[in-house]
Formats: sequence, structure tokens, C-alpha cells
Amino acid sequence: MLTSTPESTMSVTLGYAEPLDDDFDKEHLPSKIGGKPRWLDPTRPLSVDKVQCDECTNPMVLLMQLYAPEDEPAEAFHRMLYVFICRNGVCHKASAGRCMRVFRSQLPEDNSIYTAQESEAAGSCSDDEDDMSWSLAEQVRLASVCVVCGLSGSKACSKCHAQFYCSRAHQVADWDAGHRAQCGSTHPQMSKSAVYSRKLQHMMYPELVIVSEEEDASKLEASNADYDDDDDEGSDDDGEDNEGIKPEDMALVPVTGEKVEDSEVDVDR
Repeated sequence: MLTSTPESTMSVTLGYAEPLDDDFDKEHLPSKIGGKPRWLDPTRPLSVDKVQCDECTNPMVLLMQLYAPEDEPAEAFHRMLYVFICRNGVCHKASAGRCMRVFRSQLPEDNSIYTAQESEAAGSCSDDEDDMSWSLAEQVRLASVCVVCGLSGSKACSKCHAQFYCSRAHQVADWDAGHRAQCGSTHPQMSKSAVYSRKLQHMMYPELVIVSEEEDASKLEASNADYDDDDDEGSDDDGEDNEGIKPEDMALVPVTGEKVEDSEVDVDR
């Protein structure tokens, strides 16, 4: 991730995927891969109709979410980006826009969802935003979410009314995974079935937390210098002639004829 700063002061933030730690469940604003979404506004989770695959019509699942707050504009003080993708490989033979979705959710600093708290490690007079933690306000009432994928749970099990789903597809998946035997049961072993949980987890991507750190400036400068030296020596070590090769032929990801949709909104200006 590159920050939008002049080249002379450009910094690079490196992100690493790591196993979850014991404190992860307490985090309201995480950057992570896989698992169920942690909604920035948990009173308004995304509805399934926004993330249905255009190819197979099944609900997409979370690939990753990134917490990317911005000081400007003020409306994006808290900002979360969500990437959803269809897990059916066949669907990806079509254009990416038919089986992937990206959403942005944001809140101003003064909002009815979160309250700021000074972290225990911070000093009593610290004004640094990095020393602040955010917790849900007492009046917040969490919306029902799908037990399988974490999208808005607009449907409930007609028998026990305790499990919520985004769609019939996920209701059937949960029923087959183990809710058939669990439904209406108060037996503790039934409600904590490891096999049942694993079957549902396999429908999602494995959950990992994304931790970040700033790259050492000296290493960045050295890397840029090496890159400049390589450019001076020529584009090919083996001396092959690249004349006639189109830029898209050398792209890491094949370039297609897809058109880019202009999705600019007020906050992007």
C-alpha cells in the first residue's frame, strides 16, 4: 500500500497476513482476510442481493476487508473496504465484474456507533489517534446476520427462530452441515459441535488478520536506486528484442477488453 505523498517523502506500508491472536475477537475495526465480515456499521449489514454472483446467482463470500481511515473528507474518518468474491471457480471464466464486488463503508468521527477510549498503554495526556481504541456505543443494537456468511440475516429458521440466513442457499447449507440435528436442542454438546462448525467454516476463506508496518526508508531508497540502475542497463538481460510486443502482452494479469466503470461519488472528489 502506497501513501499519496510527494516522491521525496513517499512511504510504503507493508501488510502481512498472520494467525488470529486472543484479542482479535475484541477488535471492532480489523483489517483481515476471510471469515465473516466485521461491519463498520453493525446495525446495517450488507444485503445478499448486493453480492450475488451474476453467473451462478449464489452469494459471494468475503475475500478481505481493509480498515483505511482518512482525515479528509471528514465523512471518511472511519472507512472500511470490503472485497467479496464467488468461490465457484467456473464463474471466473467470465469477467471479474460478474463474480467480484468491492464496497466502501464510512463514518465521521462523531457518530452514533462508536465511542473513543484511550488505550491502556497511552499516557493520560496523549492526543495521538493511534493511542485511541473504539468500542460500540451502549445504545447500538446489532442486526441479525447470516450464520453462514455474515451478510444481513433477513430469514430465520421456521422451526427454532434462532438461526438467521441471508438466503435459502445458506439456510440449506446450514441445515445439511448440522442444524438439522441441532435445531431446537438445548444440549450443550449439540450446540458446540466441532464438526458442525468446521463444515460452515469451509464455506468461507480461512480467517487471518492483516498487520501492517512502515517499510524502512533507507531500504526503500536503496531499492529505488537498484531499480534505476537496472533501467539504465536496458530492459532485457538476455538481449531479446521487445519490438512489436504490446504492453498488455507483458502484463502480470491479462488485460481484457473490459471497460472501467466510473463510480465516482461526492466523497471521492
